[in-house]
Amino acid sequence: MDKLTNKEREALLAEAKKIYIYKLMQAKGYKKLAKKAKDESIKRLLLEIGSNEAIDSEYWLKKIKELKGKRGRFTETFIIDNRVSFMMRILGRRGFFEWTLIAEEDSVQDLAIQSENISDLSTSEIWTRIASDERLHVERIKKEVLGMESWEMGGGGGVRDVIFGANDGLVSILALVAGVYGAVTESKAVLIAGVAGAVAGALSMGAAAYLSSKSEREVLERESERKGIRKKRSPEEERKELIIFYRLKGFNEGKAEILANRAISVMDLRSEFTIGEEVGLTSEKSWSPIKAGILTGLSFAIASVIPILPFTFMDVNPAVITAVIASIATLFGIGASKAIFTRKNWIRSGLEMMTIGTLASVATYFIGLAFSIIM
Repeated sequence: MDKLTNKEREALLAEAKKIYIYKLMQAKGYKKLAKKAKDESIKRLLLEIGSNEAIDSEYWLKKIKELKGKRGRFTETFIIDNRVSFMMRILGRRGFFEWTLIAEEDSVQDLAIQSENISDLSTSEIWTRIASDERLHVERIKKEVLGMESWEMGGGGGVRDVIFGANDGLVSILALVAGVYGAVTESKAVLIAGVAGAVAGALSMGAAAYLSSKSEREVLERESERKGIRKKRSPEEERKELIIFYRLKGFNEGKAEILANRAISVMDLRSEFTIGEEVGLTSEKSWSPIKAGILTGLSFAIASVIPILPFTFMDVNPAVITAVIASIATLFGIGASKAIFTRKNWIRSGLEMMTIGTLASVATYFIGLAFSIIM
């Protein structure tokens, strides 16, 4: 480690901390699943997988210390634990583990790039090998536990619905309030228009989310049938297909069976096809259209209260000012919280959503003002 420059050490340390956190999140996630498992064999299996991830996290904690980094405080562990619970509710079980694995894979890729750029050759080889080993571990977990291919990422439906509903609830109702205020400077009129818009918008958004999610699922199912995409085969079904394959290659039946059995042994299909099914992750259904509709409509309704509430107990001018400030601040908060799932810069994400909402409100205010002048 002494052969690393300060810049190289800081770069490696940043990626090592990320990998440590994602492994710790996975360990906690499996532990939470084990608590809910009713079958004792599944519970033991979940605890075993979680224990292995916890051991891996300790390994990366040692690497952090070797790179002269510090262990996270108790508050950081507490935050991670609550973050896991929150994300499992929003993303679903499978979506959560997909998210952590993809995030870990991205960090491992960055670690590999940093390792290749280390000036000392022997140190570079050590860290490159560490990154390579970690990449293999991620691929194994993705296939054996989640049944994922390297390019797949299917979870996360809840995030889209919450962000979509809350953003639209804030922006559309704030824009409606601003437009009405521009035309009619009366608190009661603004309040009535806001409430009507909120109720209509929540129902409309919920119905639209349900129908779009249902249509998307139907299209995917139909496309899978059209292309003849099949579900994962059992080891015995795979063995029979391999026998047919070798027979077509010219081998006799006895030789074909020997080759098929050998291939099955090497591929270790027992673990690849059953671990995820036993822990209830590969068999988990995609995000329900009903959930999508309820979550989107509810998010819209809750968010729309913010620009409306000030008009229930304030005069029109201070109410508008309060509604605008509260809504813009909430838009920034929603955009920033989105970074939890996207792993992008939270300030940039917050400013982006805040800017879009502000511009929409300003535009409708001037439209309403123009109508008041004309009429």
